[in-house]
Amino acid sequence: MSAWFFVILSASCSVLIAHFLKVAETKKLNTVRVLTVNYLIATIVAFSTSDFGAVQALDFSAGTGPVLLALFTGVIFIANFFIYSKSVFHNGVGISIASMRISLILPVLLSTLWYLELLTFSQWMGVSFVFVTLWLLLPNKRKMLREPFSAAWLLVLLFLGTGIGDASLKIYEAEFSSAVGKEQFMGFVFLTAFLIGITVITFRKNWRFTFRELLIGTAVGIPNLYSAIFLIEALERMPGGVVYSSVNVLTVLGGTILGVVLWGDKLTKLQWTGILLTLVSILLLI
Repeated sequence: MSAWFFVILSASCSVLIAHFLKVAETKKLNTVRVLTVNYLIATIVAFSTSDFGAVQALDFSAGTGPVLLALFTGVIFIANFFIYSKSVFHNGVGISIASMRISLILPVLLSTLWYLELLTFSQWMGVSFVFVTLWLLLPNKRKMLREPFSAAWLLVLLFLGTGIGDASLKIYEAEFSSAVGKEQFMGFVFLTAFLIGITVITFRKNWRFTFRELLIGTAVGIPNLYSAIFLIEALERMPGGVVYSSVNVLTVLGGTILGVVLWGDKLTKLQWTGILLTLVSILLLI
């Protein structure tokens, strides 16, 4: 299939995740329980769709690399998802998604500096625009400086967490995809995140799952898994710079439309400028 088909599917899954997390926050559901259910469902689906007959034939010459990468990625995923759900509620869908998506600078730089993918002059201009765009998107900039844990800082954490998570998938695709299948790798990633969620719930003694939490967690888990699977599929067919740029620009557009039309998000003129510059910076990176 065409790489663009998987690009569109990955972006669509990301927008669905934003929508369901907004529903969870609006209904005042317990975020940790929703995320834990999400990762349980993602783990089950990932392993159930894996080719277990091929496990015995896996190339273990990669050593513990894939396992360590999966563990690290799982920790990043659940931490970033928790921040994401809070930011969607406090900052809105469009701004949160935009802050996440301009984090493509991190995997793009990884592809360029480590895997030696070349960028054009216009793509480097896009990279420089990312920093300006992030600052424009931040609400209440003065409050952010006075209060280190204000809602605005959630956007900064989203930028870093999403960028590191995406870069981890690039490392898997480039280094370990021939040794471990993507469903198996993502299964271990989500299993790690699930175990962290269960640990937090156990520590807090907060086991009372509601039907809505089970429902929303399931609804998040499936697109959560396939947003990563489709992204890896696209990376196997096109250069990382093109894949990350196109997925991000489609997700920003879809998330902004979703936030304004369905959720009634209100953006300032400066934030609208940031949204537009987000699109410009991403398009320049293509």
